[in-house]
Amino acid sequence: MQAMKRSIIADVVAIAAIALLITTTFYWIEARREVIILCDNFTPGVSKKSVERQLDTANLLLWDTEFVANGSKIEAYSPLHLGIMKCSVEFNKQDIVVFSIVE
Repeated sequence: MQAMKRSIIADVVAIAAIALLITTTFYWIEARREVIILCDNFTPGVSKKSVERQLDTANLLLWDTEFVANGSKIEAYSPLHLGIMKCSVEFNKQDIVVFSIVE
């Protein structure tokens, strides 16, 4: 009886681990797609307000604004990627996109 309980517990733990792996993989892929798709929307000439509005719709991304000498810069990233993959968007002094790149 004891061995049967341990076997059932081991099976439940294995199923939970597999479900966790599948869920994490799904969110990792979706976060990657969010970074790429949103970054592709930020073409030269787009306003900073538009970029911020689009980034606010993201579910799996965080973003920070940094001010530089000739304008500003927004970096959008997913915590699921541990900062490895990010979208950098640079703006001129008029808050218009100069370029965006996925790094």
